[in-house]
Amino acid sequence: MRELVNEKISVVTIFRKDSVKNEVIPYQIKWQARKYKISKVTYHHTLKEGKKLWHIFYVTDGNLDFKLKLDTDTLHWFLEEVTDGLTN
Repeated sequence: MRELVNEKISVVTIFRKDSVKNEVIPYQIKWQARKYKISKVTYHHTLKEGKKLWHIFYVTDGNLDFKLKLDTDTLHWFLEEVTDGLTN
């Protein structure tokens, strides 16, 4: 089942930079007083809305899938949706 959320959340983030590439990796999210350790980033892309640049991440903890948005101006994270992989 897919749940639309659109809430500001806390994310433990790894910023990794080397001579080849720069990476932003969401490591753990905290949502509704629960922590979810991210096991895999399944997809990442950027989205430009006017002058605002968002980083969109599709991640999983192995049980639930999450769509996250990172606001590059404020560095605030938002949980857009959660999916458990089951149909309604």
